[in-house]
Amino acid sequence: MTHQVIGPDDRRSLQTRLSVLQYSLAVVFSLLAIAFWIFQVAQYSYFKEIAESQYIQRVPLPAPRGVLFDRNGTVLVENQHKINIVLLRERAKDIDRTLEVLAAATGADLAQMRETVNRRRREPSYRPIVLIENASMAQVAAVRARSLELPGIEDQRVPTRRYEGTLAAHLFGYVGEITEAQLQRAEYRDLNAGAIIGQAGLEQSYNHLLMGSEGIREVIVNSRGREIDVLKEDQPNEGTPLKLTIDADLQRAAEDGFRHFGIVNSGEPYNGAAVVLDPRSGEVLALVSLPAYDPNKFAVGLDRATWQALTSHRDRPLQNRALQGLYSPGSTFKLVVATAAL
Repeated sequence: MTHQVIGPDDRRSLQTRLSVLQYSLAVVFSLLAIAFWIFQVAQYSYFKEIAESQYIQRVPLPAPRGVLFDRNGTVLVENQHKINIVLLRERAKDIDRTLEVLAAATGADLAQMRETVNRRRREPSYRPIVLIENASMAQVAAVRARSLELPGIEDQRVPTRRYEGTLAAHLFGYVGEITEAQLQRAEYRDLNAGAIIGQAGLEQSYNHLLMGSEGIREVIVNSRGREIDVLKEDQPNEGTPLKLTIDADLQRAAEDGFRHFGIVNSGEPYNGAAVVLDPRSGEVLALVSLPAYDPNKFAVGLDRATWQALTSHRDRPLQNRALQGLYSPGSTFKLVVATAAL
């Protein structure tokens, strides 16, 4: 049986290795302690801001309204897209400063934007506030170019209505942003401020069918309000399409008849109303009220000057003469007398 004898040199070498290991561990733990101190004490505010700013945000996606068809399947009212400049308050640090920069960059009315933000300040902060409706490409480019100066400002592509000019304007009606008074009504209790609803005509009467349901987009944003990743995206559901009893060709012919009669006899379009019914079923085949307005202007956001011009016009183009006009009743029995005379 052999025995190994450890000499003095071996003992010193072992002690040296142990000392090196101890000092190395001491240095490593010292560096870790310094790093922890830097991250948790010295830069506490910075990392706290990052941690609090990186969160999941829910962005609502507006739903396209249902398409309107005539009795033969011809499209009467459909959807198109516009671009809105919106404010996401969750991402904005200094809203007043942001609005000032946005007004300077786009030429938008600063006072009007502030009034819009103040009016909707009680809403959930994740819901976007539309500051510039139907923004021009120049305004969109200005916002994108100054994205670092405009935290919380984005351009959003949203669906909007497209009408065939003034054709059957009073019949279809128009859409617009829901008012505070309408939000108090039971029929709109499930809607939020900023929702687009029917404000007149069929758009209003069948609003509950035409609206559809909005979708949700969940994203992760960083401390500067930029999207890092998309977690989930539920697409909106389009509203219910409606097939009307209206005959598009007959509607156009009736309106053209009014205009032709006026131009031939007085040199300008003739104002009046006409309703064409199918006597067998009572179906409305055409409904004319002239002068009319262009509902497309309401769909993309009506400015105050245009609204005042419509409401103050002497011919009252917003009045539905077929339903709201007062006319002396005609004697239906005269048809019997005329038939007997013949």
